[in-house]
Amino acid sequence: MFLAATSQPVFHKEGSTSLLVPSLGEPKMLPAFFNPRGAFVRDVSLVVYRAYLGQYAKGISKTLTFADSLAGIGARGIRVANEVEGFEQVFLNDINTRALEFARKSAEMNSLGEKCVFSRSEVCSFLVSRFENQCERFDFVDLDPFGSPSDYIDCAIRGVKDGGLLSMTGTDSAVLCGVYPRVALRKYLGLPLRTDYCHEVGMRLLFGLAAQTAMRLEAGIIPIFCHHDMHYFRTYFSIKVGNSYSRDNEGKIGFITHCFGCGYRSILRRDEFFSLRAEDKKQEGDRVGNRKSARQKKPMPSEKAVLVCPECGRGTNEKGGRVALGGPLWIDKIQSMDFVKRCGEISELSVFSEELDLPLYYDLNSIRLRSGTSMPKITKVLETLQSRGFAASRTRLNRNSLRTNATMEELRNVVLELAR
Repeated sequence: MFLAATSQPVFHKEGSTSLLVPSLGEPKMLPAFFNPRGAFVRDVSLVVYRAYLGQYAKGISKTLTFADSLAGIGARGIRVANEVEGFEQVFLNDINTRALEFARKSAEMNSLGEKCVFSRSEVCSFLVSRFENQCERFDFVDLDPFGSPSDYIDCAIRGVKDGGLLSMTGTDSAVLCGVYPRVALRKYLGLPLRTDYCHEVGMRLLFGLAAQTAMRLEAGIIPIFCHHDMHYFRTYFSIKVGNSYSRDNEGKIGFITHCFGCGYRSILRRDEFFSLRAEDKKQEGDRVGNRKSARQKKPMPSEKAVLVCPECGRGTNEKGGRVALGGPLWIDKIQSMDFVKRCGEISELSVFSEELDLPLYYDLNSIRLRSGTSMPKITKVLETLQSRGFAASRTRLNRNSLRTNATMEELRNVVLELAR
């Protein structure tokens, strides 16, 4: 029996589901991975699935399917089968034989043997298997790898039915938050920014990867929710098939400019970026022409494009400040406020509280450090901004941060006023 070879498995209750898991005293990866601290992330995912299923299943009489493509011991997949009504079949796939044995035992304990379908396969082979067998694609797919989902994103998008839901995790937080920018460029097709709102940049890189991949496959994405917890960057989006969605997504890929001198940040559309590049090339051509007319033997190296901060006036190459460019990444909405409201109606989790659709949140601690003041209460800052006619809300991506349509200077003034 595999149980004898894996020390003493233990029973673990999560939600209303009983799970058989490896002993928590064993190494994380042996004999199979299970992270009990990920229970909150799984709780959130079940609420999202219930909310989306309620709308998605209207008028559909066929069998609805859920695919846990990297199931491990089946913590998410078994809970979906047991706690989310509406799925007739829940597929659990993993390459680890022992992990699947844990999942099978958990399915039996919860009387889910007929509902759960187990598969030992490489992820991409599993995700495209139904299409290859002339079956309909999965209605819902979960992609929760160790590290980056970039290796599997093509297959995941191919595996989801038109209008279905893809939930995707990135756990390489150092890469997404800008510690390793070159790695991020390779894996997420865009440069990150190591800023106080790096969690949002990471989310936008994840959505950007999904959108740019979908565009190649003549499809598009519609983000409905995302949140951050510990090292988890968790995104949820629907898949829409068709060239019209590809073209729509194309206009939602752009850049972020950030001034490391004063903290100013802004969204830059791709057409605006290309206009800047064209102007820079023109100026560079003028410089080269001037050098040639001066009969210089060797042309000087071309200068980098200079982005000037509209708030403090510092430029890219200016001492005391640096304006950096992040992306390409997703610059449109990263949530559906209506969907989040629906989730809040079926769950009391604070992660589903109302949040404004304003890009690039502000970290109050960063503003405090830059201003040299004490830290005011975030509730007081929100109340003051709202009393002065600004929109403001907290963000689920960082507990000490907020979103507002006030300018950086206006927000800084409020922080200074309340810190006195």
